[in-house]
Amino acid sequence: MLNKENIIKRLALIKYLYKMGIEQSKQSEPMSSFSILSLHDSIEMFLMLLAEHLDIDSNNFRFIQYWDNIPTLTHREPMRNLNERRRSVKHKGLFLSKSDIEICRVNARNFFEENTLTQFEVDFKDISLFSLIQYTNIRQDLEKAQNALNNNEFENCIKTIAVAFAELISSYENSKSDYFGDSPFFFGKDLRFLSSYDMKSEMNRRGRGIGINNDIEWADIVGRKLGEFVDNVKDSLEEIQSAVKIISFGIDYKKFVKFKLLTPVVTKTFGGYVAEIMGKKKWTTENCQYCIDFVLESSLKLQEFDFDINELIEKEKLTIHTIN
Repeated sequence: MLNKENIIKRLALIKYLYKMGIEQSKQSEPMSSFSILSLHDSIEMFLMLLAEHLDIDSNNFRFIQYWDNIPTLTHREPMRNLNERRRSVKHKGLFLSKSDIEICRVNARNFFEENTLTQFEVDFKDISLFSLIQYTNIRQDLEKAQNALNNNEFENCIKTIAVAFAELISSYENSKSDYFGDSPFFFGKDLRFLSSYDMKSEMNRRGRGIGINNDIEWADIVGRKLGEFVDNVKDSLEEIQSAVKIISFGIDYKKFVKFKLLTPVVTKTFGGYVAEIMGKKKWTTENCQYCIDFVLESSLKLQEFDFDINELIEKEKLTIHTIN
């Protein structure tokens, strides 16, 4: 028999694959049909884990044979139907209707909720996917956000998850910077202080230094259109920098756009990151859960291809020569 820790960790992976299938099932037709493959794979992984736990050799088992060899398994016929629909999609190229997909989604959920409890004495809904995250501070933030959501503290949840994402991106980028602090994900300098307001302040300061009247109009110095141009260029470059960085990390940009619309602005201070609420958003249980799942997915995406910068770049040794 497998130990409890190993079981929980593998169940978390199974649940993650199951949730991928659920997300795919919400896509438009015909792409939603491919959700059946993920749902089927998650159930098959569960069956293989159970067979291993019970010390049953399942190497030559066909899908439905698990029920023949493990009598305590339930939902045999719903799973047979799911298997047939999977064969239709994968081997016959047929697409499923929305009603068929909904049936498979409900049957998969019922299978996991009942069999996880009876076979492993673990409640399926209590299996945390956060255990899959390697970044300790991000995992802790996600747990705090989930607890806040469970208590219907939407604002607290959304602020916590916004900070968690900022910390995730910053932590990953910093871990890939060399000993000079140069990041391979550098896409241009910070442009927050490039604006028509700052240019006006600088021109007024210089004006005082050379005797130009402090009340002189900004339009008389560089022109109103130039100020608007500077602001537009600044805003555009900032958006491009942000988009390129997100895409370079392999994060789904369309999902990021929705996340960004739902979450508050995050700024970095000497004490860390702070989320500032500016105007109420439509924070619902579903929207908050989406943001939590997005940061979870982004964390796992960054973990897919991670590396230690110190193993790639040999640090230079500084030698100090003294003259006697």
